[in-house]
Amino acid sequence: MIIQGMNIVNFLLGLSMILLCAKLFGELALHIGQSEIIGELFAGIVLGPCMFNVIHETPILLMMAEIGSIILLFDVGLSINIKNFIKSSKLAFLVAISGILIPYLFVYIVFTSFHFTKFQAAFAAAILTATSIAVTARILKDSNKLETQEAEIVLGAAFIDDILGIFILTIVLKIISGKSITTYSVIQILIRIIIFFISAILFSVILPLVYKLIAKMKQEYSLLIVTICICFMIATIAVKAELATIVGAFIFGIMLTRTHTIKQIKQDIKPLYSFFVPIFFVLMGSNIKLNIFNPFIMDNAKFMIITLVIFIASFLGKLLSGFIILRKGVDKLIIGLSMVPRGEVGLIFARIGLQHNIFETNYYSVLVTVIMLLTLITPIILKYLLGKRNLTTI
Repeated sequence: MIIQGMNIVNFLLGLSMILLCAKLFGELALHIGQSEIIGELFAGIVLGPCMFNVIHETPILLMMAEIGSIILLFDVGLSINIKNFIKSSKLAFLVAISGILIPYLFVYIVFTSFHFTKFQAAFAAAILTATSIAVTARILKDSNKLETQEAEIVLGAAFIDDILGIFILTIVLKIISGKSITTYSVIQILIRIIIFFISAILFSVILPLVYKLIAKMKQEYSLLIVTICICFMIATIAVKAELATIVGAFIFGIMLTRTHTIKQIKQDIKPLYSFFVPIFFVLMGSNIKLNIFNPFIMDNAKFMIITLVIFIASFLGKLLSGFIILRKGVDKLIIGLSMVPRGEVGLIFARIGLQHNIFETNYYSVLVTVIMLLTLITPIILKYLLGKRNLTTI
């Protein structure tokens, strides 16, 4: 077991293995047309107890993974196109709401049918509601379809999806902490999020001035260092406001989209992203138990059945959200399929569930496997359809 003690040699060796395997499997995933996230999760499976059993979670690795999740959501925030969101806000909101309610209801019914508690069912349903902005945007970009009305609706809906997903996460964290959830407490959480947003908007007013001063600094990477420091401080304030660190990072990323330095920040953040984010996904993968899908073990039948049923429910739930739109000339199937891929937010939800013992490792593995399957299979179908259909460029 390479990473168990705090010995610096073992730590450096283990960290090197995590990063190298993440890059290797990430590269393989990209070569077969998949997201590198899938490759990083597989790297964790290979290095973890499921196969070679050479990495284990330690306090320092968990801290680095937490930083990875903060940088991940900060980067997602940077990718939000506010102008496109405003243009398609009505239809995007309709798709987003249906894209949360329908799969949430489907997955909740599935879990309660398999005799899970209502809380476990609610948590699992929350995990499988958020669409992956990164995966969806990548597919549309690779297919040269970003300048279509379908893309505007999908990306706007994915943005709302993440915001509502963060709201659901906040409520779930309240439940985990042992605090009762009532209508009053939900309203309190909503008010707290709104106040946080308003404060962020007010702060964003002075951001251009702050970044003009930063631009005058002569030291290398001053822009990046100050940006990361502000990001961490806002993440800390979010915790003080009883929200999650990733909420603060996500909102700060959105705030920066209106600054003149956004392109430089996106470029500068890449090395940090490439270092910390894979650690997060590799550690996630290391907790997956693939042996529960061994068909030659009778006790595994229930896990395989649950995985299949949840996959179908999650896939159909998002697919149907595209058909909520009644406007003519909009490709409803493309919109529905584009909403199917899950990713960053759902995986963070799943990890929180494992850390707080909401699910045992077997069912955590089921949920992450469903997310992986949705992210693996959907791009193949979507890329094929995008190549066959003529979407109107706006």
